[in-house]
Amino acid sequence: MFDVGETLVDETRIFERWADRFGIPHMAFFGTIGGVLASGGTLTDGFRLLVPGFDLAAESALWRAEDPDGEREHFGEGDLYPDVRPAFATMREAGLSLVIAGNQPPEAGPTLTAMDLGVDGIGISDDWGVKKPEPEFFDRVLSLARTARPGLTPEEIVYVGDRVDNDVLPARDAGMRTVLLRRGVFGYRHAATEDASRADAVLDDLHQLADWIARQN
Repeated sequence: MFDVGETLVDETRIFERWADRFGIPHMAFFGTIGGVLASGGTLTDGFRLLVPGFDLAAESALWRAEDPDGEREHFGEGDLYPDVRPAFATMREAGLSLVIAGNQPPEAGPTLTAMDLGVDGIGISDDWGVKKPEPEFFDRVLSLARTARPGLTPEEIVYVGDRVDNDVLPARDAGMRTVLLRRGVFGYRHAATEDASRADAVLDDLHQLADWIARQN
């Protein structure tokens, strides 16, 4: 079971478009966001430091109205990490069921479906009406996984994500095994925290994940 942002999708271009929208140099934008996260703040805190009064819902709606056909804060095929397709192929050949479930807007579902990644299901938080780290999200994860493997138990699921707070800890509380990916604006930071040790593994990419699962099995 895979998270989306910074697990499957490189969000660099999305953040660059946000920086360009506000006329902020990329280095200043990324450095400020990183500094806020390192001090315990959130992405929203970082945006508001750069853009006082920032409101994501309002700004997204305005951006959509101004550029309805643009990429805006969405991702596409070109944003997939290069290890996704080959590592997915390796894991499918090993007999694994692959499912995607993450905190994403409704547009993410059709986009992921069109990529034809060979997964057995896709779950999107905005479609479900519940998001990570809420326990109900992981109840939905289990139900989605069971559409591919009826009777599956939580401990037979490995939830893969780039965050301790949204991925590792709540998935572990739901009885699942967890892998923390060390990539993305959260991944490197979270991999260096004490709570990272609560993941079953901390890995750098999906090829390492395929190898790790093969050893576990």
